[in-house]
Amino acid sequence: MGSYFRAFERRILAGCLAVMALVAVLFISVVDLRPQVTPDFFFGSNDPDLAQSAEIRALFPSDDFLVISVASDNIFSPAYLARLQILSANLQKIPGVNRLVSVTGGPGSIEVALNSPFWKPLLISDDEMATLIIAFTDRQVPDSLISDVEDAARIFDEGTAFRISLSGMPYIVEHIRRSLISDIKVFSGAALAVFTVILLFIFRSYVIALGSALSGITAVFLTLLVQHFLGMSVGILTANLSIIVFVLVQSQIIYLTSNWRGRSETGRIEAVRGALLQTFQASMWCMLTTLLGFATLLLVSAEPLRQLGAGGIIGAVSALICSFLLFPVFLLFARRRPSHTTPAPAISAPSLPVKLGRNGAALLLIVIVIAAFPGLSRLNTDPSLLSYFEEETELRDGLEFVDQNGGSSPAELVVRRPDDARLDTEEGYEAMWELHNSLLAHEEVGTVISLPALMAEANNHPLAFLLPWREIISLLSMDINERVAESFLDEGRTRTLFVLRMREDGRAQDRTAVMAEINEIVGAAGFETSLMGGVYVLQGRLSDLVATSLLSGAAGLLALFAVIAWITSRSRGMTVAMVTTAALVPIVILGGAGWGAVPIDVISAPAVNVCLGIAVDALIHLAMAVRARGKSGAGAANAWALALQGQTRGILASTGIIAIGFLIFAYSGFPPTARFGGAIVVGALFAGIAALTLFPALSKICQKVMGR
Repeated sequence: MGSYFRAFERRILAGCLAVMALVAVLFISVVDLRPQVTPDFFFGSNDPDLAQSAEIRALFPSDDFLVISVASDNIFSPAYLARLQILSANLQKIPGVNRLVSVTGGPGSIEVALNSPFWKPLLISDDEMATLIIAFTDRQVPDSLISDVEDAARIFDEGTAFRISLSGMPYIVEHIRRSLISDIKVFSGAALAVFTVILLFIFRSYVIALGSALSGITAVFLTLLVQHFLGMSVGILTANLSIIVFVLVQSQIIYLTSNWRGRSETGRIEAVRGALLQTFQASMWCMLTTLLGFATLLLVSAEPLRQLGAGGIIGAVSALICSFLLFPVFLLFARRRPSHTTPAPAISAPSLPVKLGRNGAALLLIVIVIAAFPGLSRLNTDPSLLSYFEEETELRDGLEFVDQNGGSSPAELVVRRPDDARLDTEEGYEAMWELHNSLLAHEEVGTVISLPALMAEANNHPLAFLLPWREIISLLSMDINERVAESFLDEGRTRTLFVLRMREDGRAQDRTAVMAEINEIVGAAGFETSLMGGVYVLQGRLSDLVATSLLSGAAGLLALFAVIAWITSRSRGMTVAMVTTAALVPIVILGGAGWGAVPIDVISAPAVNVCLGIAVDALIHLAMAVRARGKSGAGAANAWALALQGQTRGILASTGIIAIGFLIFAYSGFPPTARFGGAIVVGALFAGIAALTLFPALSKICQKVMGR
């Protein structure tokens, strides 16, 4: 009979490994892990904020652009101009560059550009130590475009006295994409190695460590496969999602293995079955809480957060499947020291030192919460685009230089007169010019590109005085002049486009507040804003959504968790204690971020929901253990003592593996990823300690006040 069961177990293992191999083969065959990052990746295609930007592009066809700053000690020297002409010619040849504007190809000389109301703000830096090259590109740029531009700039920069810096949304987006790909490659592998070593140290079993690693990898592959077959593209949070799913598996495996180790059955199959029955209900509620945490992200308009929400729901289900269908097979082949003891006797109350230690830890956590609370008012949910890149690096320095000299983030305004008067008149020109200068005077505006500046340049022609403004605009709308006026004036000549290059570095206000002031300037100049778009506007709207999602997501999840807490504990006092303890996690994370001036961007913001969903696992497992002990006849004090004795090891191990695993992200060269991991580390450590100290204390107080 023993040989029969052993053969049966081997067949189960072979089937398990075959399923894992099939998932891996399908994943490798069909899934493309390259994140799809575009300048308007912030919103879905049907979002009204993005629709305004799309309408602006339909009215005023335009390309994306790169900004290449070429600095030198003397930009007026003939050598500088000659080298600049060579660089401009080389850039113009790069596939994906449609047209290029520089001092050599526009005004023709530095002196002309300096005296031009159109060219000076566009092509000359504020300190007159650099000129700018504007390279216009398609919105769908070739994959090699940025690399080709960087190569051309590097050749020009090496061995010369010139300093080249790049900016523009295609450049920023490409470097975000590169950082994400690097994180997927490096940190996914590092997390796998770290988690495996930790589990090997905790359980001292190669079989368990191998099973946990393979189960986690399979859950990640399965999640990304399902996303692929559902037509869900890989987004900017995919690297984080992979680690999240892997951690979800490890967290439940720790509880399952801990319960398996504590079983008294001597048979392998009986012990695994008993551990599954003991663990599954609590794990199911834990995964449901995590799933609901991700589901709250589906309610926001920000596309990356919705992608993470949808992927997280799939990941939570995949993690539960792999934890309880695949991993238990490995437990059949792992060594276990079965317990032959009789049922545990009633445990006396904890000793005085233990009580003092727990009460002291609970008091310390309360102090931390009180200290963190004021930090919520200092939270920065509208960080600069520059915060996506490490400080004191060549990339960040280049972006800052361009930002300080003309701005780096585009905003677009379509304005009209309240009476829809035509703008191709002298009166219209004067009104637009007044608006142009008023916008340029705003401290957050670096450069203004508009029709009046273009007309002022055209008016410098010796014969321009012979033509009325309407005819000058008609000439600028002809093919011979590249129909340049059509990029700023609509067909009816009643609406005009102002393109603003906004400054990101040192911004003291939220983007929405800045754009509200811009709207006031438009109104004061006698115009109305018809449409508003561009990356700057979209980022401002995204920041508002991030702030809203932090509040509504956490509140919604806590409300749903209250229902789950009641179902799992069936105690009013314990339910209140569970929800209160869980509610402190986002306060500590966000309050700490506020005090530490840590930016909360779209990539790091989901850490709150994710951490909250993971953190309540300890509360659920502990509450269900207390309830089970109470049903077995133990008194309240003994029920808590027995539950803590049985669950402390699992809670500490789960907390440790989450904290150490996400600590890997602290070494990421991509700051949002590092902030994401850091937030989860802080939240996980607080939640784990709070579950073992603050939760029991609060529960006993609440049960005394509210009863069972």
